[in-house]
Amino acid sequence: MAEAVFHAPKRKRRVYENYESPFPLPFGQNNGPKKDFKIFHAEMINNHVIVRNAQDIEQLYGKGYFGKGILSRSRPNFTISDPKLAAKWKDMKTDMPIITSKKYQRSVEWATELMRRQGQDENIVHRILKDYTKPLEHPCVKRNEEVQLHDELNSEMVSKIEGTADRENLSCGAQSEDSSQRAGLICAKERGPDDEYVLVEEAVCDVSEREDAPNEELAQKERLICRRNPYRIFEYLQLSLEEAFFLVYALGCLSIYYKKEPLTIVKLWNIFTIVQPTFRTTYMAYHYFRSKGWVPKAGLKYGTDLLLYRKGPPFYHASYSVIIELVDDHFEGSLRRPFSWKSLAALSRVSVNVSKELMLCYLIKPSTMTDKEMESPECMKRIKVQEVILSRWVSSRERSDQDEL
Repeated sequence: MAEAVFHAPKRKRRVYENYESPFPLPFGQNNGPKKDFKIFHAEMINNHVIVRNAQDIEQLYGKGYFGKGILSRSRPNFTISDPKLAAKWKDMKTDMPIITSKKYQRSVEWATELMRRQGQDENIVHRILKDYTKPLEHPCVKRNEEVQLHDELNSEMVSKIEGTADRENLSCGAQSEDSSQRAGLICAKERGPDDEYVLVEEAVCDVSEREDAPNEELAQKERLICRRNPYRIFEYLQLSLEEAFFLVYALGCLSIYYKKEPLTIVKLWNIFTIVQPTFRTTYMAYHYFRSKGWVPKAGLKYGTDLLLYRKGPPFYHASYSVIIELVDDHFEGSLRRPFSWKSLAALSRVSVNVSKELMLCYLIKPSTMTDKEMESPECMKRIKVQEVILSRWVSSRERSDQDEL
């Protein structure tokens, strides 16, 4: 067996962010011993680990690229703002979302349906939403003015949404028919008032033109009207089970709660194994590669268990596609993915076509290790790792290499 040759990771052509830190921990020259060690908060919802707090999301993803946004491909930067409208009204220089009137009416319909489920009278629902969604005088709402804008109807509307969301468990990760309900409904107290107001592009008639030509048809002009958003959608950070356990066990910077009760390390190890039977095997490999400085991500789209990135997905393309197997001292055991030569050649071909190397990662456990020992993460101390790079032999390329020699 030949020794593998290391190939430098392929850097992406366009990088839009700066590398901050490999882990969300306070270390470095600027961080002394008095620096606070922050414990992040996550919840176990429908067998998924979800982070709700905006600051925790920014720290976990920005430092180490843990998890992904539930409404985004990777970085949790989802916004309801229409990109075309944002470009059209870029001279406004506002951070408020800009949406179409059709999209705003859809939010009103969702809020109406939500209050109907609560059993509210139709007239009450109509009155509350009419007052709640009325236009505001100025499109740029200042923070110090927002307190005055929360009138009694506003509070009533928020409380009704909160109550319905609690009773129906419309929280992040809940599997429902509507993607907006999966995102969850929370009030302004949790995420602040920034997402409560939106700018809606509406067609209005110019009053001065109406006075000059009352009998003529007036051309409608598009303007931005500031309104409260009755049905707000927030994006949370979803951690894979391996990422969540690494933050709890290896770094000690995350606490996972289930029904407001914290889960211990051993309990998480067993719960994650029930949720995902292959968790122990995949986590051992994840822990190994993270400790080596790689950023492992799920390799499902390429038919593998993991993809290994240098620094993180925003900076480099994945270097390796990893297949994980747990074997004993004699390389025997029930394989997770028994390959035939045909399937192995196909997977190798896919990896080569996307400029990645196929790696077989063997986790070698002692033959004397019992299932009882595997019920604790302390079993990883006795696990050895062997990496095998699988490359496809091409006869024409081999002949050209021999001719050059």
